[in-house]
Amino acid sequence: MPIDKHAGHMRHSFDYDYLMKGIVGIASPLMGVITSFQEQMEWHLRIASLLVGLAVGVMSLVSMVKKLRKR
Repeated sequence: MPIDKHAGHMRHSFDYDYLMKGIVGIASPLMGVITSFQEQMEWHLRIASLLVGLAVGVMSLVSMVKKLRKR
């Protein structure tokens, strides 16, 4: 029977290669999903920025009209 000098010490080494494979394995499909929805996300951002721009324009117009009426 072989004698193990570390039999009383159960120390597991941390496997960085295993960790990196896990991170890449999770990140790859996630990046694929993000990339596939990129066009739709871009469309929504364009519409949202257009609506914000229109709201600012309307608020500026209302402010200018109020200033002109006070004169």
